[in-house]
Amino acid sequence: MALFALGALVGLAIAGYGLLTAKGTRSHSVPPEVLALVNNRPILRSDFMTQVQTQFNVPFVQSTPVQRRQVLEDMLAEELQVQRGLEIDLPSFDPDVRSAMVAGVELEISADVLALQPSEAQLRSFYASHLSQYVSEGQLRMRDLVVKSGPAPAATEHGLLQAQQAVAALRASVPLAQVMQHYGLQDSGALLAAGQADTGEIFEFAARAKLGAEVYAAASRLQTGQVSDPIRQSDGVHVVVMLEHRMPVQQDYASAADKVWTDYKNSALAQVRDAEVRYLRSRADILLSDDAHALEGPKP
Repeated sequence: MALFALGALVGLAIAGYGLLTAKGTRSHSVPPEVLALVNNRPILRSDFMTQVQTQFNVPFVQSTPVQRRQVLEDMLAEELQVQRGLEIDLPSFDPDVRSAMVAGVELEISADVLALQPSEAQLRSFYASHLSQYVSEGQLRMRDLVVKSGPAPAATEHGLLQAQQAVAALRASVPLAQVMQHYGLQDSGALLAAGQADTGEIFEFAARAKLGAEVYAAASRLQTGQVSDPIRQSDGVHVVVMLEHRMPVQQDYASAADKVWTDYKNSALAQVRDAEVRYLRSRADILLSDDAHALEGPKP
């Protein structure tokens, strides 16, 4: 029995050695399309040839053995370092590596969208369903004037009365400087820099950002030469004088075509990325703390 057992062990040893050293096995053979295997990770011939041409700026057939040897050594070193980085879990704590990996995954999942050439009908349909995105930004030149008043009700009512009289005078074509002096109106300072007489031409988005919601809402409705009704605010009663207002204009498809194409692509990319993240989350085991649950909010 002992001799039979010993014979079986010797046979297994010989068979194992034969499998590991036989010609054509993975451990001792490199596929034709592969230049080298590093821990069974391939370095492709196509990548090697591209790297030689890029690094030395010569066709591959004209490169020298020294140049090819240098590139091979560089690629072997790079692969070893990449594998070492994965071994020590470098992506878990290096922000540059994490960013590069995220960018690489996003590029992979969005490759089809980037290569997609939308038809004219698709672009026109996208334009028609997103008309609000293709409106030229309005421009205006205005004065935001205010009658300062205190918190007391009597002071507020007095300020409102002055503002109403000032509005009536302005609408009666009394010069602006005369009205400001007579009724005590001052520039609010929201739009004017030191030494400016008026705003000059500014875009609507700038006025929207600097004026309060009520004051901007009143200004946005005014045509050139019009004066708003008095607007009560915490610092007093405001009066908007519109010196010039170029209203926003809807762009037609021809003038907006380039932006439509870009927006269409960006929208398609966002949809693909969102779908990929939802799929990855469905496969992942994610545990959230109580405060993280509160931050997440309702599921889309």
